[in-house]
Amino acid sequence: MGPPSRVRKQFNKLVKKLETERASLALWREELPKIRALADSEYRPLAQLFDVHRKQFLLALDRAHADKTMGKKDKAKLVDLICTIAAELMQIDQNDVLTKDLYNKHSGRDFDQDMDEHKAHMRQMVANMTGVELDDDVEFNSPAALLEAMHAKMSKQMQDKEAVEQLRAAKPAKLSAREVRHQAEEAKLKQSVRDIFRKLASALHPDRETDTAEHGRKTALMKRANVAYAANDLLGLLELQLEVDQIDQTGLDSLGDDRIKQYNRILDGQVREIGSEILALESAIALDMGWELGQRRTPKAMLKGLRVDIAEMRANIKSIEADLDAFGDIKQLKAWLKGYHIIEDDSMYDQPWF
Repeated sequence: MGPPSRVRKQFNKLVKKLETERASLALWREELPKIRALADSEYRPLAQLFDVHRKQFLLALDRAHADKTMGKKDKAKLVDLICTIAAELMQIDQNDVLTKDLYNKHSGRDFDQDMDEHKAHMRQMVANMTGVELDDDVEFNSPAALLEAMHAKMSKQMQDKEAVEQLRAAKPAKLSAREVRHQAEEAKLKQSVRDIFRKLASALHPDRETDTAEHGRKTALMKRANVAYAANDLLGLLELQLEVDQIDQTGLDSLGDDRIKQYNRILDGQVREIGSEILALESAIALDMGWELGQRRTPKAMLKGLRVDIAEMRANIKSIEADLDAFGDIKQLKAWLKGYHIIEDDSMYDQPWF
């Protein structure tokens, strides 16, 4: 037997890629509850306490800004601090009227307008990453609501695509030659999966088995076949064929390139679907924790990052408690402000924060 063809090499590569993605998805599903449990038990209580202190700190800074002994430079620094902290807090709770009023008062901007710009940016980011265009009223501060909106949009897109395909099938005379070829190829792909499933169903149907033990085994195998077929899981069906001796590796190797090419398209689709699901899980945690979107992380890296965040949050609480105690004295606050520098190119006042 000669060297494998390009199509066969692609098949082998896709099988390995799919196995890797499956393992990654399984790991995410296993580790995600641990990540959420650690966040709920340790990080969130600390974050809530820190936010309470930050609101107290905002009020203290606002009172200091009104103090007649504050100079122009010190007041500018206080404005920068107030707007920065208020903007961060408003991303957590947009209905906090007091914080919103402080932001609007000192920034000279309107928070609601800034938030509309921020949402438009986030919608564009999601569209660029996933191809899903979200509605204007989507809630970005709630990962659960965001994921629900994304899934709803994806389902709608799939339904629309199926509706278009059904419409085209009803009017074959108006299809272009390219569309006809595409429909024929899609039909072949579905038939390939259907043929494998029917062959498995014929051999595994438990109602045809009288032996009790064998009946139980076939019932379990048939359930796996049904799940794989419903998910268009070509690799799962092929693995079942190998398991029940309907095909061996030699038989798989002897399949022609035309059939393997069909398999490659199905496998590639499966790889993409699992990749999208993993990205959705990563994005949900990133949004939940306030991490940057688009930065790919493994579950291990997320757990490590979460533990770092917990340690930093404890340090932040200790620091702000000390500041609240000290800055009741205007002289101490002024002394501290001498070491505070406004970053002139900070985009806080030129565009919405992200």
